[in-house]
Amino acid sequence: MSRPRSTGLPFDGEAVGITFDTNFIIDLLRSDRLAVAKAKEIETRGDTRFLTAPVLYEITAGLLFARSRSEAAAFRAFASRLTVLPFDESASVKAAEIRAELMRLGRPKGHLDTMIAGIVIQGGHTLVTRDRDLTEISQAVGLTVEGY
Repeated sequence: MSRPRSTGLPFDGEAVGITFDTNFIIDLLRSDRLAVAKAKEIETRGDTRFLTAPVLYEITAGLLFARSRSEAAAFRAFASRLTVLPFDESASVKAAEIRAELMRLGRPKGHLDTMIAGIVIQGGHTLVTRDRDLTEISQAVGLTVEGY
């Protein structure tokens, strides 16, 4: 059974879906053994799956730069099966709060990672990643991450 889709509103309780980070999608496109196994596990669990607008941007820009038609086609097919979460007003405010806290801690991170974290936290999702910066963000501000 699939979980309800996020409305983008603040949540209270259990995570409502899985959001994929850039490195996870790239690893899937390259048939990384661990990423493929994690994707199968998520599919079996029936979690609702999401992609954030900043991840869509990062991957699309990289594929356009590399001119990789086969990876671009594979990504478009994959992304078409996911709901894209916007960087809207509530996610912007959450990302700003995260950035401010990281700066207070003396551990600022890149804007895109902070934006991704804001979207994921605001939607009440879990982020699938093995990105070190996002793991550090999770330890500082409570972003829920799932490694592979």
